[in-house]
Amino acid sequence: MTGKYSIKIITLLVGTFMLLVAAGCQPATTSTEIVENVLNESPTAAPVQSSPTIEPYEFAVSESGYITLHGLLVVRDPISLLPAPDDAIHLVPVGAEGQGVSGIPQFTVGEVPQADVDERTGEFVFVNIEPGKYAVVVVTKGGAQIPTRSMEDGAYSIMTFTAAEVDQTVELGSLSLP
Repeated sequence: MTGKYSIKIITLLVGTFMLLVAAGCQPATTSTEIVENVLNESPTAAPVQSSPTIEPYEFAVSESGYITLHGLLVVRDPISLLPAPDDAIHLVPVGAEGQGVSGIPQFTVGEVPQADVDERTGEFVFVNIEPGKYAVVVVTKGGAQIPTRSMEDGAYSIMTFTAAEVDQTVELGSLSLP
């Protein structure tokens, strides 16, 4: 009895295998039809959007008689030097005698100009700035006041703005932390 069943099972398996092989060798007409339908699609079909549209950030604008400063903050080490929340980029007045990083005084938040920041990109703007010598300083989450550096030459971002720049936007370029 076991011999009859094993022959039937083998015959059934061989037959199934032959059907699968024969079906696999048939020319496929459906994929060609699909390709032709896609190629012949109407050109008036609505385009597929790959990502949502991001609204541009609206920065504040200086009043007449002041300077606007525009820049981009690049955080090189976001693990240890992440800026504090609430737009932690500040413009600190530097006295005429101040040289380098040692000439940048400590400050109290709220007593110096604070940037308007697009948190998505790091782009920032200072408005209503009077001519003078300033340093761009970032307050980190830990409360440290870290002067930024120019991405161009690595120098501290200590700049002097003159009366000739009033009613203009001065480009600070890309500044890094640290």
